Parts: sequence; C-alpha cells; structure tokens
Amino acid sequence: MSRWSESLIQFTDEELLLFGAEHPIVDAPYLSRLDATHRKVALEVALRSLCAHGAVVVNDGAGMELPQSVVTMLQVRSCAKSTLVINKSDAESSVLRYHHFDTDHVLVEDVTDVGAHQFHFIDHADVATEIEAFCMVDGAADGEGEPVKLAADRFDSGELSPELWGDGVAQMNATVWRADGGGPALLVLGFLLGSAGSWSSSRVVNPLESDDRLVEVRPVTVKEIGRHIFDALLGSEVEGPVPDEWHLMRA
Repeated sequence: MSRWSESLIQFTDEELLLFGAEHPIVDAPYLSRLDATHRKVALEVALRSLCAHGAVVVNDGAGMELPQSVVTMLQVRSCAKSTLVINKSDAESSVLRYHHFDTDHVLVEDVTDVGAHQFHFIDHADVATEIEAFCMVDGAADGEGEPVKLAADRFDSGELSPELWGDGVAQMNATVWRADGGGPALLVLGFLLGSAGSWSSSRVVNPLESDDRLVEVRPVTVKEIGRHIFDALLGSEVEGPVPDEWHLMRA
C-alpha cells in the first residue's frame, strides 16, 4: 500500500474559507446555501472550534498558523494544474471527488452534501485503480443494445426509458478542469446506472451556451466505467497534460 494512501484530514466548507483555501472549481455545498448573516455565524463557530482544537490565530486575526502537513496539502490543492472531477450520486448519498494533480502526487478530495471535505494523497501509479474502485456500484446492470439519441438535458436529469435502465441505481458525471483555462468548453462524460442497464454519454459542453442538442447514449459495462473515465479524460495526465485537441478528438 502506498505511504500516501491513508486518510489525511477532514475540514468543513467554513474552515477552508477561514484558511483562505477557496478553490475555483471545488464546491462549498453548505456555505452556498446560507445567506450572509448565517454565513457569518457559521464562520464564527468554525473559528471557535478550530481555536479549541489548537489552531493559533495570528496577525490580529488576519491569519492562522497551521501544521506543516496541512500547509503542504493546501499548497498542492491550490497549485494543481489540472483537476479530475467525478460526481457520484445514488439513493443514499452524493459525493464530489476531486483529483488534484501535482508533479509528485495526487491529492484526492471528497466533498459531501453537508460541506465536509476529506483529503488523502495517492501516488500517480494508483490513480486508475482508485478511480475504478470509486466508480463501482452494487445493483447496477451492464447496458445492452444499440446506441440511442436523447436530449442532453433529459440524460442529465435521469430521464432514460425504463426499459433501458429499469430502476435508477446511480448517476455519475466526470470532467477535467485545467488551471490555465484551456478554453471554456469541457469534455463531460455522463453515466446513468440502472437495475436493467447502464448507459453513457460523451459531449463537449460550453457553460456559456444552452445545451439542448441530442447526444448519443451508449450501453456501458459497469466495471469498465472507471477505466473509461481514466482513458478518456486523463490518458497521460499522470506524466503530463493532455493537449486540448486530443480531448476534442475523443469527444
């Protein structure tokens, strides 16, 4: 087992905000639901909690002293050149998993609906296996049959014909964000996993445009979803950035 694979630490939305650790792509689901007044209270409570657990406030409250391990983790997170994002939802829970790619390691960040962020490091060599394990879902059946055309927004909302996927078991989306921008368009992979079949879509999305077009939805084998995400979105990411034009070809 990799020496980085153990769980590192967990923080909340508001604790990360106090650290000045906002990230342009990482969600803050708890804080985003609060108005300004309740947000201020949440930050005050978080500060009291951190101080009670040994955090040291410096510069008249303008900063905090943190353990070196936490500083290193936040530096990897903020300096990552690319981040793979996988959103996985089922009947019981929803989690956003971010893979922040650093030169030496990959920082994995799980964000839950209640705004808890759990971090751990893995080695580049373990990324494919880790993604495959995360994407495995019990109770989902492999898809079968010919590809079908479906409106993109219908697929995103899980409106797939019952005969194609039966009862919904889980839904996943995956994309890669790049710190250098790389243009507004993103290659997004979508997966609907059901008791009668599982299906996938692949499309380039521009957040500035409405997406009312048809997409081709293909049957997918459940155990191959993680590998499909790794191959389509990362390729040689563990060795260096994948050119944007390669992503467009894969789409």
